[in-house]
Amino acid sequence: MPPEPPGSLFTNQRLLDRDPMPTISTANAPVSGSPTDSSRTMPAPATTVTTGPASGAASQVPTAASRWGWFGVITLVTVGIDQWTKVLAVRHLPVEPWTYLNDTFRLQLAYNTGAFLGMAGTWSESARFWLLTVLNGVFLVGLAGVLVWHWRMPLGRFIAGAGILAGGIGNMIDRVTNAGKVTDFLNLGLGPVRTGIFNVADMAITGGALLLAWYWMREEQSNTNPRNKPA
Repeated sequence: MPPEPPGSLFTNQRLLDRDPMPTISTANAPVSGSPTDSSRTMPAPATTVTTGPASGAASQVPTAASRWGWFGVITLVTVGIDQWTKVLAVRHLPVEPWTYLNDTFRLQLAYNTGAFLGMAGTWSESARFWLLTVLNGVFLVGLAGVLVWHWRMPLGRFIAGAGILAGGIGNMIDRVTNAGKVTDFLNLGLGPVRTGIFNVADMAITGGALLLAWYWMREEQSNTNPRNKPA
């Protein structure tokens, strides 16, 4: 057979049979104006800036206003209730006790010339003055200074210190205005075991001391186990 001229129909058909043209899929082809069009850039999403309180550790940073708010509430409530209940006790309670709950709880007016629960009550008047008025006053001023200079301490410690200070102030008011005597009127007991006669200020002092002791025990545990960190 004579050779086929170049560019003839048969030659083109053989080329197509030997090397078919690739098929082009338009399924994933970007369409002009679509989000996948590389010739267009999408604007960056707008960033919303909030002015609310910070989250995480920053929100836990104490502020002076919050701490002095706690101090003011604890002091006013403790001293106010302490002095108010003492006035009621002096006006209405007899020396003989009023008993409740099978003698578990007593209301009984007493004047304490000593320290907490009557300690040092048998000392001389001069010794009681220097110990319970002067030294006690120095201690309260020092405790107030600790709360002022270290107000960033953990909140539990701050509350405990404020409770001790408020209770001390309540009893100090009595010593200054009542010739060194503190008004007591509460008593608890179970069978033959009874507490001394105390007041609301003594309760605040005891509660603050117990809270400080609890924090101290937590710190001791955290020292033995580094995973346990006090709040």
